[in-house]
Parts: sequence; structure tokens; C-alpha cells
Amino acid sequence: MLDLLHLAKGVGLLLLAVTPLLQAHEYWIEPQRYQLSAGDRLVAQLKVGQHFKGDVHPYLPDNINRMQIHIGDTSSDVKSRIGDLPVLDQKLAGEGLVIVSLISNIFQLSYTEAGRFEQFLAYEGLQQVLAEHRRRGLPMTGFKEAYQRFAKSLVRLGKGGGEDRLLGMRFEWLLESNPYTVNTDLIQARLFWHDQPLPAAQARLFLRNGGNVQERVLTTDQSGRVTFSVEPGSEVLLNAVQMRQPAALFPAPADVVWISYWTTITFELPESVEVQHK
Repeated sequence: MLDLLHLAKGVGLLLLAVTPLLQAHEYWIEPQRYQLSAGDRLVAQLKVGQHFKGDVHPYLPDNINRMQIHIGDTSSDVKSRIGDLPVLDQKLAGEGLVIVSLISNIFQLSYTEAGRFEQFLAYEGLQQVLAEHRRRGLPMTGFKEAYQRFAKSLVRLGKGGGEDRLLGMRFEWLLESNPYTVNTDLIQARLFWHDQPLPAAQARLFLRNGGNVQERVLTTDQSGRVTFSVEPGSEVLLNAVQMRQPAALFPAPADVVWISYWTTITFELPESVEVQHK
């Protein structure tokens, strides 16, 4: 057991060491299977990468603020131990739409390479941050950013009835269509910031089917919604990023000048969906 703990702590230190290299990547929960029968085990990986391809991370309590499983109105903490890989392997009782959620702790990184900050902001549609950065008289290199991540995944257990719901996370996707009970390929999701819909925000949609990944850039409407079509049998990853200046409402280590927040949701549209185009 001591060897396992030492190994897990070593892995944790390694992950913290490389975290700055991964900051501009997506962070998501990826179930081994999105559709389970009653009594099955829910097995899921925690991944960091790009374009729906990434490296797996073990369960490290020092990196995670809270990880939970929600079925209906019931919520419970994930029963994983330090170093567990996959991060989640748990038998579930009952049936319905299962929501797995994760809130990370706050980490930080340094920008040392010229142009990296500008490239990141352009990619994530955050050009207004660059204007504010210059207005504040901040340098383009040699400064620090903090970041925190919020992830959800939807899994069908049994018939999979029920709806996604807000879990009170600072930055959160709400899927307004249950992908396991719809009869259309059109999915509607809503982006919430501090429990309020977030309009005019850029989002990235990744669709994976048969090893092929498609990517789309979306923008939330005035109600914070995006609507998109999904080919039946596809896995879906929806990502969004926001950045704020540290303040009482956005706490961060004292030596950072920005804090970014990342949110993802993953799910699958079953192949059995009888698509009715609208």
C-alpha cells in the first residue's frame, strides 16, 4: 500500500509539473460506455488533450475539489482512492440519467513564450481580454495565470429517463435535450455562468464517430443557448472558456493577473435514435 501511495504521489507531482503545458487543452470525463444496464459498473477516464484525443489522469484528491455522481435528486461523492486509474469504477443502483461532475482545484502557469498568450485568446474567442491586458499595462510574457476546470458527463442507466440539471458550478453546461430519449438529431445546450445564462460566448463542439472527429465553433445566443445536429452513434464533447481578472468574486493566488475557467460536457447520441429532422 505504501508503494502505491508513493507512486500516486509521484504521478501527482509529475502531473502538476506538466500542467502548464496542458492548460490550453480540453479537460473532460470520458465514460468507457455511455449506455449501461441496471446494475452495471460505471467506468470513466479523466482526460486532458485536444480534439477529443488526450492523456488519462488518475484519481488524485489534491487535484480535485469535488467529484460526484448524480441520479435524479440524489448526489453522492465518487468512491475512488488515490491513484485509481480509471478515475471512476463504481457499480450504480437504480436507473435514469446519470450525471458525473468534477470541479478541479485552482492551478497556475507562467507565460514565458512570446505570442503564446495572444494565440490562446484568439483560439478561444477571448480577444477582449487582450485589449484589457494591454489597458492594464501588463507585459506579454513573464506573467502568471490561474485556472480552474468544471466537467460533466451524461450516461444512460437502464431506460435513462430524466433531465440534466444545474449543479451550482461556477461555469456549467446544461443539456436541455436528454440525448438518450430524444427522437431528433438536434441537441440544445445552455451555458451558465454563476447560475446565469451566458450570451455571446464561443464554444467548441467535438463529434467523434468511428474514430473520426469533427470540430465546430459555436456561439451562444442571447439566452446562452447553442443548437447543433449530431449523427446517431456519435460521442459529443462541448467545451467553453472564460477569463476574468482576479477579484473577491474570482479568487486566485496573489501573484497571478488572470484566472480562466473551463467547462465541458460529454455524452453520446445512441445509434437507435429515430431521427426526425425539424
